Amino acid sequence: MNENTIIKFLFNENIERENQKFFFKYVWKKNFTEVKKAVMYAVIFLTIGFLPLKGFDQNAIPYIFKYIGFLYIGYIFLLIYQYTLSKKKTYKIIEENIKDFKNITDQTVCIILNETSLEIKSTFNTFSSIWEKTSYKFVDDYLIVQMLKGSLNFVFTKTEFDNSDYDILLNYLQNRSKQQK
Repeated sequence: MNENTIIKFLFNENIERENQKFFFKYVWKKNFTEVKKAVMYAVIFLTIGFLPLKGFDQNAIPYIFKYIGFLYIGYIFLLIYQYTLSKKKTYKIIEENIKDFKNITDQTVCIILNETSLEIKSTFNTFSSIWEKTSYKFVDDYLIVQMLKGSLNFVFTKTEFDNSDYDILLNYLQNRSKQQK
């Protein structure tokens, strides 16, 4: 028997804004390791390039190290520029989506759970995925539900749900999908 469990909760703009900003920071946190590596490589190459060793200054090797070090500095600035541009654009989109959602009379978000799939409905969109292509992850107090093998993500916190609805969702996720680490 394919019985549906329906979880409904009202849209809360503050929680949604906080969830989306958290997810943006979570995604970019991975990219900051790239910045750290680039800084480390830039320092190493520039240090080697500017070392005042006798005989080392006579050939092209220090210039190559300096050139590579300056390329890494350029790469660092490119990553920082990309982050600030992306942050500004993402926060603008978050505010536009929240404004659009606030203008609608029905602000209910509905999660439909059954044996074969997970479906998340709002006034604007309906997203559905089978359990085999759904996974979840806990980061701090946030539950990140990844649908369609990570190409679609939803962020939830326990405070969004009434009564034991969060536990019901969590039980379905734990029994039918896989947890990412």
